[in-house]
Amino acid sequence: MKRMIKLLFASLVALCFTACAIVIDGEEKTASKKTESTGSIGLSISTLNNPFFVTLVEGAKKAAGDLNAKLTVVDAGDNVSKQVSDIEDLVSKNVSVLIVNAVDSDALTGAVKAAMAKGVKVISVDRAINGVEVDCQIASDNVAGAELATQYIVDKLGEGVITAELQGTMGSSAAIDRGKGFHNIADAKLKVVASQTANFNRTEGMSVMENMLQANGDIAAVFAANDEMALGALEASSGAGKKVMVVGFDATDDAVESIKAGRMAATIAQQPGLIGETAVRAASDLVNGKTVAKSIPVKVTLVTAENADKLNADKPAFEGPIGLSISTLNNPFFVTLVEGAKKAAGDLGIKLTVVDAGDNVSKQVSDIEDLVSKNVSILIVNAVDSDALTGAVKVAKSKGVKVISVDRAINGVEVDCQIASDNVAGAELATQYIVDKLGEGVITAELQGTMGSSAAIDRGKGFHNIADAKLKVVASQTANFNRTEGMSVMENMLQARGNIAAVFAANDEMALGAVEASSGAGKKVMVVGFDATDDAVEAIKAGRMAATIAQQPGLIGETAVKTAAELGNGKTVAKNIPVKVTLVTAENAGK
Repeated sequence: MKRMIKLLFASLVALCFTACAIVIDGEEKTASKKTESTGSIGLSISTLNNPFFVTLVEGAKKAAGDLNAKLTVVDAGDNVSKQVSDIEDLVSKNVSVLIVNAVDSDALTGAVKAAMAKGVKVISVDRAINGVEVDCQIASDNVAGAELATQYIVDKLGEGVITAELQGTMGSSAAIDRGKGFHNIADAKLKVVASQTANFNRTEGMSVMENMLQANGDIAAVFAANDEMALGALEASSGAGKKVMVVGFDATDDAVESIKAGRMAATIAQQPGLIGETAVRAASDLVNGKTVAKSIPVKVTLVTAENADKLNADKPAFEGPIGLSISTLNNPFFVTLVEGAKKAAGDLGIKLTVVDAGDNVSKQVSDIEDLVSKNVSILIVNAVDSDALTGAVKVAKSKGVKVISVDRAINGVEVDCQIASDNVAGAELATQYIVDKLGEGVITAELQGTMGSSAAIDRGKGFHNIADAKLKVVASQTANFNRTEGMSVMENMLQARGNIAAVFAANDEMALGAVEASSGAGKKVMVVGFDATDDAVEAIKAGRMAATIAQQPGLIGETAVKTAAELGNGKTVAKNIPVKVTLVTAENAGK
């Protein structure tokens, strides 16, 4: 009994010291001191195939970086089912706050209710989520903005003007509210002859506008519920030779430039970057137990030729980071490509991270995953294998990363831009040179590049386009773009067929290996390569190699980084950017 009393007394003393141990040497040690929450934030975006939402995500990422908040971005690709799945996945990963930019304001009600039932706070951005009371709604006043845009048409062209409307994605609150604002003015003051959805998409905007103009050629004005559709309508009007006043909504960079050029009349400026930034800051407040307003409006203004120059005067230039995953730095061509990329990044003040896959597909997949985890905004990829990277690149894009492929394509996924030489045309040029110099029917061999890479595929195609009709091809074998393998494979070919008169190698490294093999065997073989590396050009000058195809790897790298900067600044870039190739022979190698 005494033992029990002693134990009880000791426990009470310990408890007393624990309760009283609040300040020691003036330092607080109590758990009652509030610390910042480290809860994660999920952002489900409707689509990253629209500059407006790209800018919104950039604003969100910036705020997350400033606040040291963990932010996960997922792209629904304008697919309601995928967005529902994305939200469920984010909730399963225990996000504390969910920011949702809805594909459809009605279709997400159930998924959002389920998230809130599990204690997740929800913020809707740009578009409302119907049928559920979220913790905060952050958006521009779409009704007022559309009224402003429509009144501009009335002010400039007068009442009763024949007008068309390009509606946004049906069901989205932005489309509903902008349509309401348009009709609030137009139904009383304009003659609306056509209203049709083009799903906030430029290509659809052009197609729908073409049909509208064919049906009613006297349309004088069009209100488009976003700038992408407006720019499509502009192309359609121009193509039809019609002068139509086009007014959009969003003030994307492309639209503002079009207004400055006098092609588009006006747009409504939201601040998507500020919407994204405000959403993350509100999410951080919720994570930390603070109260936020149920509705946070972000100002809109009318942009015309009179004020377009002032719109983005203070917008900071894109600074990265950009990731460059290169197939191998054991090849002079890719070394030069990286040097061009680094030069452009230095000139533009952009942070660039380069990783070398060492011609290893598994390493390149891991490299890409690592770059994405480090929050690169844009990923430049020179693929080891055009098929093997599909999954990794799809995952990167689903997380909001823009992707540019260089020199080699990435099959099975639509990247934001492909920058490469015309490998098919270059190989045709090289093979025709053999025909021109040695005549048709000459016994020829082919050294192929790494199997599966788009460069190997395209150069092989270009070779056979000419060779199958004009040359006698007795051997085709891969040497993996490698000089040592090129020499070994060529030695074997010459042992099997000693009368080979010419060889086309899909790159200069293999070509130089073939030159060594031919020389070692005492054979006079015309060797034509591809890339115009320094070693190959010197061999041509010395009369050892016949010709090569000059790409501009430095310019490819430079163009890739400059294109990444444009994407980072919200601009639209071409899906395909070709870089010129030329034939290099003894006649022009010195130049």
